[in-house]
Amino acid sequence: MGFKGLLRLEDVEVDGYSKIGNHGLIANNRTAALVSMNGTIDWACLPNFNSNPVFSSILDRNRGGYFSISPAEKEDVFVHQTYKEYTNILITEFIRNNKTILRLTDFLPTTEYPTISFPEIHRYVEALSEDIDISLRFKPILDAGKEKPHIDRRKFGYIYSTRESNIGIVSEFKLNNSDGTISGDLKLDKRSSNWVVALYGITHLDRITDYKSYERLEDTFEYWLKWSGQNTYRGTYQSDVIRSALTLKALFYEPTGLMVAAPTASLPECIGGERNWDYRFTWIRDTSYVIEALAMLGYKREATKFLYDIMEIISREKKVRTIYTINDYGDVDEFEADFEGHRGSRPVRFGNKASDQLQIDQFGSIINAIYALHEVGGIINSYLWDFVEETLENIGHTWKYPDSSIWEFRTEPRHYVYSKLMCWVAFTRAIDIGRDQGFSGPYRKWQEIADEIKNDIIEKGFDKKLNSFTQYYGSPGTDSALLRLPQLGFLPGNDSRVKGTIERIEKELMTPDYLFKRYLEDDGLDGRDNAFLLLSFWYVEDLILMRKLAKAKEVYDSLLDRSNHLALFAEEIDFENGDLIGNFPQAITHLGVIRAAKKLTDEVKEISRNGQTIKHYSL
Repeated sequence: MGFKGLLRLEDVEVDGYSKIGNHGLIANNRTAALVSMNGTIDWACLPNFNSNPVFSSILDRNRGGYFSISPAEKEDVFVHQTYKEYTNILITEFIRNNKTILRLTDFLPTTEYPTISFPEIHRYVEALSEDIDISLRFKPILDAGKEKPHIDRRKFGYIYSTRESNIGIVSEFKLNNSDGTISGDLKLDKRSSNWVVALYGITHLDRITDYKSYERLEDTFEYWLKWSGQNTYRGTYQSDVIRSALTLKALFYEPTGLMVAAPTASLPECIGGERNWDYRFTWIRDTSYVIEALAMLGYKREATKFLYDIMEIISREKKVRTIYTINDYGDVDEFEADFEGHRGSRPVRFGNKASDQLQIDQFGSIINAIYALHEVGGIINSYLWDFVEETLENIGHTWKYPDSSIWEFRTEPRHYVYSKLMCWVAFTRAIDIGRDQGFSGPYRKWQEIADEIKNDIIEKGFDKKLNSFTQYYGSPGTDSALLRLPQLGFLPGNDSRVKGTIERIEKELMTPDYLFKRYLEDDGLDGRDNAFLLLSFWYVEDLILMRKLAKAKEVYDSLLDRSNHLALFAEEIDFENGDLIGNFPQAITHLGVIRAAKKLTDEVKEISRNGQTIKHYSL
């Protein structure tokens, strides 16, 4: 039997850390965990996404917690990871001499009932082709390491406990406490198997069969299979689209309906640099992307719920914020943890200061989200329309202010062109929504403000000598966020000013392999800014709008090749070595995968229906 996508076990780690891209994701409807190809769970927050990490050795190999299972003898061992088809159940296989010697099946129990919490990690351990010696290590960190836990040996396992938290491990394997680490050097006979379960918040341990791992596995399999089966996308890129959709679904916190941008914190955007941020929050600007992507795949009900769940919070707080906690337990206040950082990338930050910034584009983003729901036939009630009117009253003044941009610069606020553009979007989208829905509103006034914003952008944000829009008023530089100019309808894709802007971005910010810098501006942070992947998917959409479909397919296919072995993407790619970098997996990148695939497929179908052909192009 042959295996594809094999990696030598000794190559999984660099500098004592599993590379970011060498991970798979397991998740339920409350939290997620990263499982390295070497069998180590080195990131998991329990019981929720924004809880303190119980396993965090991806951020500190010495002080962070972990839960590892692997062959004791690692020489000449290769590893292969895959998902059970159409699920987030992960399988890791260790292979020697082209035979699977050890298989791990990892999952977090999942249910369709959002109020049921299963803060448990189930690991099924199988010896397939031969007897095998196994090494198991379990060392959780409770309460961010503030208090040394008490470790109790029980009949069926061990419990770590502090005054605030506890976590247990249960197995039929014989385990020992070795200086605070639960360990076992175990032997598993050929064709035998065993379960190991970690349970957060539990105070009593029972026999392993009481945790019904087989039943939980079956329920979880049925849950993901049923959900992915509702996907309506049909096309060449179906497997990539479904994997991206499953990844997005895995990032939702079902009790509130909000979604984290990524399940991780402080994975570096540059190894050794300080671009390390906590992404376990909901970003308001991502809302429209989420709604559009879900609706594109037939998940209109979930798109509607997502918007209204966010609107409920906005209504309660009487304001729009840049980011939101997924529940009432989280905190956005930023602080630095005493961790080494992934491969020495410090500081390690939890919380996010971006919540304090003025980012004017967020107002346009939320109106654009309502517009996206309107476009797919979602419910737009008077409650939403009242919010639209109130928001436009605010933007009518705020659009003239400098802000921190979509890129959340921690430097002096400026008049960023993209921020102004999204204010224009707010007014034009509101006019379209209101007239289509039959709502009354001051449409003439809104159109006047929209025209004023547009004229202001063209007058102050367009450089005639360069034939390009600039990053901010008075700036000589450009900004890859301006790739969205044609997508938002500000100007047609064939307008010379749009073409000039995109050509300049291609020349100054794009690499030969279609990766983009966000900007050239000094942002005051140490470490280089690497390739922001969403921009490449925006570029695909621009090529489609400019009718360069063969080029669009070429770029899109090259991007899919950039994913990891499981078709998962991080936020960025390292320009120098092509490694996935930054928080992982990243929702907004997977949104880009879905949007570009759907638009590319639809465009080709439309051309085929019209009896036209595309030279050197097929889907």
